[in-house]
Amino acid sequence: MSRKVLGLDIRYSGVSAVLVKSGINGNWIEAYEYVAIPDKKSGEKPGEKEDTGIDRALVTIAEKIDITGCVCIAAVPAGEVFFRNMKVPFNDRKKIRQILPFELESVMPFSVENLVIDFQTLNLPGQTDQTDIIAACIEKVRLQSYLDKLASIKIEPETVTVGGYASAVFLSGSGKVSENFIYVDMDRAKSALYIISSGGICLIRPFTAVSNAQYKTSLCTGIQRTLFAFDEIVYDDFKPDLLLIGGYDLDDNSMAQDIEQQLGVPVKQADLVRDDVTIIKNHPASSWKPGLMDNALALAMVEIERKSCLNFHKTSFAAKKYWEKHKKSIVKSTVLLGLVLVSAVVSFMIDSYSTGKRIDSLDAGIIDVFKTTFPDVKRIVDPVQQMRVKIEEKRKTSLFSGKTENNILKIDILSEISKSIPKDIDVAFTRLVISRENIQITGGTDTFNAVDDIKSRLEKEDIFKKVTISSANIEKSGNRVNFKLKIQL
Repeated sequence: MSRKVLGLDIRYSGVSAVLVKSGINGNWIEAYEYVAIPDKKSGEKPGEKEDTGIDRALVTIAEKIDITGCVCIAAVPAGEVFFRNMKVPFNDRKKIRQILPFELESVMPFSVENLVIDFQTLNLPGQTDQTDIIAACIEKVRLQSYLDKLASIKIEPETVTVGGYASAVFLSGSGKVSENFIYVDMDRAKSALYIISSGGICLIRPFTAVSNAQYKTSLCTGIQRTLFAFDEIVYDDFKPDLLLIGGYDLDDNSMAQDIEQQLGVPVKQADLVRDDVTIIKNHPASSWKPGLMDNALALAMVEIERKSCLNFHKTSFAAKKYWEKHKKSIVKSTVLLGLVLVSAVVSFMIDSYSTGKRIDSLDAGIIDVFKTTFPDVKRIVDPVQQMRVKIEEKRKTSLFSGKTENNILKIDILSEISKSIPKDIDVAFTRLVISRENIQITGGTDTFNAVDDIKSRLEKEDIFKKVTISSANIEKSGNRVNFKLKIQL
């Protein structure tokens, strides 16, 4: 079954949206749009222009892209989020989530009661009894403001994460890039730096880069400072092999060359489609600009591929909106489940009643059979056991039920005869007849003494009362003696 996923990347400089259709045959980019937000004018309050521009950009995107019935994953600017690298003494995610507010209380500029918190664990070399994590926090008021903006165009995101984070997740896990690199998500005034070490995100830091002629210098300074901090708090002597830029359209290579010259690290534009970091069946049109669209594409692919992602929407916001959205379906499902349970209980009771009736009928049949077979028994307590006892008694008195009248089984008679005659006696039995009173044996041996020996050995057995040689004659050949024995039981 196919579904549509909308990746919505909200940033200070503009809003980008990518709609991906996912099905069993693969993923296709169905639509995409980027709406720029103009720079602030003098006299405008900080954030005022961006908030108004975001509202307008979202309305424009909703008009140009059919978002009906799609699943949405949105990202807010990294500049709205606070990040802290920490160590905790256990690795259970539930325990970490419980203690995080207490650990963050002393290092955050706001009360933790006013923050929404999520985290990711790090896989660093040398970890023993402690777990390294990146904690990410956003003010509840700011998060709610973005949710309200999305609600105004009838979008209720399943996930709200950090701008650039989804791209960093794909780049770090793709195997297409070095295990040690830097990803810079560039935005107006504020950029976010993601340090990837050993194939995993190890540090996230937003930093200010002034929007003027010194932008590249300011950007490089922010990167260098973040690398120094990373060496101090996380991983000593980190050496990146590459610096990837996202969130910004590199129309020419001058910026990449300038940054590369200042930092001494190769620099290039991140491109998820061209580098096969994400698998898309259709290549987008020539108007596709990876610097502006990759983050939104990565957001959609994170949802489609179920990749682990920072999410600020795992709170009462999400629970409340999920209930409001799916209330009717949940109620219907609950009623249906109740009906199924009631039906199961009723069916079980009916089966139990029917089984009880069948058991009663069988018990009555057993008693009838017992009374018919053993009419002399007047007191019936356990007909099955009593019948077994009666049958056993009958067997003891019946010769042809497999036992003799002396309670000797025919197989036991044969066993006693076989054990009585040693292997060194040359004898062959040709006939054996067992009757109520005696046994007749016909056979042949090599000497008359052997016949006498067989007779005397059989007489020693307790189950044989008397052994008589009825006849013993030499064959015409003179080599064998044919004999007949009669054994009384």
